[in-house]
Amino acid sequence: MLTTFFSSICFAQGPTEGSKETSRVEVEQCVAQHDSARQLRLGEQWDNARAAMRSCAEERCPLAIAADCRAWLDELAQQMPTLIIVIEGEVKAPTWRVTLDGAAVELKDPPSPIDLWPGAHQLRFELPGENPVEVNFSLEKGEKNHIERVRFARPQALPVTAPTRIPTRPVPKSTYWLAAGALAAFATSTAFLVSGLKEHGDARDICAPNCDPRIRSSIQARLLVADIAGGAGLVLGGFAIYTYLKRPVVFKEPQPTGPTVSAGHEGFSVTWRGQF
Repeated sequence: MLTTFFSSICFAQGPTEGSKETSRVEVEQCVAQHDSARQLRLGEQWDNARAAMRSCAEERCPLAIAADCRAWLDELAQQMPTLIIVIEGEVKAPTWRVTLDGAAVELKDPPSPIDLWPGAHQLRFELPGENPVEVNFSLEKGEKNHIERVRFARPQALPVTAPTRIPTRPVPKSTYWLAAGALAAFATSTAFLVSGLKEHGDARDICAPNCDPRIRSSIQARLLVADIAGGAGLVLGGFAIYTYLKRPVVFKEPQPTGPTVSAGHEGFSVTWRGQF
């Protein structure tokens, strides 16, 4: 019925000026291709649908049929997704081989879009001396410039890393000397303080309050020396604490640990290195 309808329309229009009259056989072929393209388009059989659309879009077909088929072709071009393949790495183009859904693909530089149908696809990349790389992906209707990347990286030598240095904060010698001086000062202060207090106790029991002025001067001198030595101990102790807290950070190479066996004229010897 559809064939009869289009045939009656086309022959009713008659031949156009400047063109040859279309035969009934050609009209029937155009109508059949138009109907096939419509059904294949609805069934999303893209390859066959496009072939039928191109056939019924030719100038030999009546205007009504050709207009439909050309509109479908434009719509199909908008729905057709495109793919861009990018190969990264220090490899030269002639050395690789790329196949798309089993067919070889020639890549251009710079990469250009490749027309594909919606659905699932597979890329396979081959490079001599490398394992093949397969990439599976899917494209949606109207998805433009979908990018798939693959990188071939030549193995590189591992960088030589410097041995790890251990940060330490050794106590400077000045700290030890200051601490020792502070202890000596405190010991001197304690000794003079004890002797002065003892002499003061003895004088109070023996001659107080009419003691010889020399005894009083001796007691005061001992207590004064105790105060001076104590003050010196505090100063030296403060400097010792300061030098300890402000000691710098020093990085040292880690020392080997474990047993070391050495041989000599007298036999073998085992040395253990490390901290306990």
